[in-house]
Amino acid sequence: MTRRRIIYALLLVFATIFYILYPPWFSWYLLVLLLLMIPLDLIVSLPGMLTKSVLLSAPPFLEKNADGVLVITTIHNKSFPVRCITARLLVTGDDFVTRCNIICTGERDGRSEVTIDTSSTGLTIFEIDRLLAISLLGLLSLKIKSRSRASVLVLPPPEKPSGRIALPRGLILQPKPGGGFSEEHDMREYRRGDPIRSIHWKLSAKYDSLIIRQPLIPPPHSRLVHIIPWNTAAERDLILSRLRWVCAYLCKWEMPFYVKLGDKPVFAEIRGEANLIGFLRSVLDDTTGKKTAADAIQMRFSWVYRIDAGAQAGTKGQLCD
Repeated sequence: MTRRRIIYALLLVFATIFYILYPPWFSWYLLVLLLLMIPLDLIVSLPGMLTKSVLLSAPPFLEKNADGVLVITTIHNKSFPVRCITARLLVTGDDFVTRCNIICTGERDGRSEVTIDTSSTGLTIFEIDRLLAISLLGLLSLKIKSRSRASVLVLPPPEKPSGRIALPRGLILQPKPGGGFSEEHDMREYRRGDPIRSIHWKLSAKYDSLIIRQPLIPPPHSRLVHIIPWNTAAERDLILSRLRWVCAYLCKWEMPFYVKLGDKPVFAEIRGEANLIGFLRSVLDDTTGKKTAADAIQMRFSWVYRIDAGAQAGTKGQLCD
């Protein structure tokens, strides 16, 4: 656009000098035509410049060092002509902030692509910092308000945690309060206060002692993976890779679990990698303000596994606030 403005200014200077040196009608018409180009360009292009906008879209997650693109789509309500749209793209990561200038076509559903840098893990956020619509002749520009935003989570490949791993291979069951029916049960001797209907009469007769059929159920929120926040990019890569491995392991054995990052009072139930990616995007992107349903409540877990950049440890019966 700057080049077109320079060309127009030079033409206007040439036309003015031509009119001064050669005052006949032709030089006058040429000067008037050049002077009217700006208001004509504004009248023709203004409706289109006011209705243009862009939409950013990116994949929800990418593997580290994989190929990925950010798609910038031009949208508008009515088909009015403009030359193009220029934008300044703000790219924010966990440890970097960059800006780049891009040019988008003015056509409806026009697409432009920007390569996503996946050399660094974590959440990368793309925002339009400045958006300008260029008039049909390229002489005028108009700033457009745009709130378009996209983000992508870059993850390292899964890596088995170091040290001794004691992940559960089954549900940790506990007695069902109040008794009743359950698919899982245990046999034990009768205790004072046990309901009479729970007595297993055949086994009691066989062992000449009252035997109780006690129903068992999995405790609520039985498993938790606690992520310790990282301080460096290297620790972030190691923790996220270990987290992916643990998630894949538990989900392989059909053992859903809860996950928590640091001291944030936000828990999320994980039944697959898609749930894990959604949780990481929500807690790493502080600008969204989104929280999971299990927020700011006390939750007791019978098995807690901590993931950090050092040795791994699992504990039982830990209360996580």
